[in-house]
Amino acid sequence: MATIKEYLKYYKSLTFNECKLNINDVLLFTELSYIDWHNIVPEDNNKITLKEAFNIYQKTKNVYLSTFMKGNIANLKDIYTSTRYKDIYLSNYKEYVDNEKQFGALKIYFDNKVFISYKGTNGTIIGWKEDFTLGYHFPIISQKYAINYLNEVITSEDKEIYIGGHSKGGNLAMTSSMYCNNDIFKRIKTIYNLDGPGFREKDLNNNFKKILPKLQIYIPEDSIIGMLLYSTNNKKIVKSNTSGIMTHDINTWLCFGQFLEKGKQSKLSIKIDNRIKEWNKNYTDKELEVMITSIFNVFEKNNIKSFRELK
Repeated sequence: MATIKEYLKYYKSLTFNECKLNINDVLLFTELSYIDWHNIVPEDNNKITLKEAFNIYQKTKNVYLSTFMKGNIANLKDIYTSTRYKDIYLSNYKEYVDNEKQFGALKIYFDNKVFISYKGTNGTIIGWKEDFTLGYHFPIISQKYAINYLNEVITSEDKEIYIGGHSKGGNLAMTSSMYCNNDIFKRIKTIYNLDGPGFREKDLNNNFKKILPKLQIYIPEDSIIGMLLYSTNNKKIVKSNTSGIMTHDINTWLCFGQFLEKGKQSKLSIKIDNRIKEWNKNYTDKELEVMITSIFNVFEKNNIKSFRELK
């Protein structure tokens, strides 16, 4: 069963002229925003090559890595020496984590195009609190940051723009595209949401409708995060080599050549989706806010800042 690891093995010697950007490249680009590029990738429009950035990373970073992040780093070791990705540059790395928000983003230059990669939820409690906050409030702080980020980092030289993210990053990709400057929106070719949550029903306004022709949503068969709230029923279902919540890890998604293998949404995913939507309909935004805030207040009072500490 092939995943993006096998894709890298067979496609990393092909340039973007020989093989155009495809969904497997998008998966890999969204993983790049999860990497800790602090003090490595410039926070402004100054660029650094991916190879140089990763060489510095390997010498200076020594941190705990989750299973997902170990997979990302392993992929990066194949990426940065490849023919396909050797001319990639990075810039505008942003990372903010405090008691109110968890936000990250990265600008990637490839083949005379740019990809804006929004970081998804990490292991921090505040990151997951923001995900739950989506159920009763719009916009959350990270969504505001995502909109401002896109408007600030895109220049007149960026003629062809792609935007994407995994998990919460997928929601931020949609949100930033919905509310960015119109001149920027016209240059956006595709928006990718990889198993990320949607919006409240009342937030599916004309701004959301305008991105639909450019929007591609991918979810695994057992999707939970990607079925949260509302977006569009036009989702691409993907097979995974694992099951349950672990299918949220895009390193487990199956591919065949340049394409992801088509799957069918599982009964588990449908059941959880129906329960969560029923829950949202049975409670007001204020009631949801009280419940969710109460849960996370327990974590904060006990100085629990990550799910590793919660265990």
